[in-house]
Amino acid sequence: MNNLSQWFHEQLQASANGFVWGTEQVPETRRYELPPKGLGEWTVARHVFHLWYYEQTIALPSMQQWLGAAIPALEDSDEDVAWSKKQDRVESLLEDFKAVREEQIALLPRFDDAAWNDTREAVWGPVTLLWVVSKTYQHTAEHTNDVMRIGLFWDAYLAG
Repeated sequence: MNNLSQWFHEQLQASANGFVWGTEQVPETRRYELPPKGLGEWTVARHVFHLWYYEQTIALPSMQQWLGAAIPALEDSDEDVAWSKKQDRVESLLEDFKAVREEQIALLPRFDDAAWNDTREAVWGPVTLLWVVSKTYQHTAEHTNDVMRIGLFWDAYLAG
């Protein structure tokens, strides 16, 4: 396994663990409520769904492009419609997220050094595999921040 594959293996696993842990720090009764103003417009459950949905429909298929798959077809995907149909319990959504993240991590050893800097047309335009996987890492950090802010500061925002 090359250095980037190993580094991303560790970071994608650690960031997934951090997201799951952060989500679990929010009391279960608050995971389905809109947070107080200033902490975003999504429930924790919606953040979990969004991260899973993004990784299932965009991140994983985009990584697969560097293994010969086609660009993901986004015209048939509507996250809001999918959310209205799925709305599973957070625990189930977290299991779905962990499963798709494991699929991404399993692909990493298949990429050689050249693949990481190979530019391809993707859903974001022309990018490298390094950019695609970095985006996944960044996106996880973003939503970890969002759910942890909800968990940590809910009461402070209510107190105003």
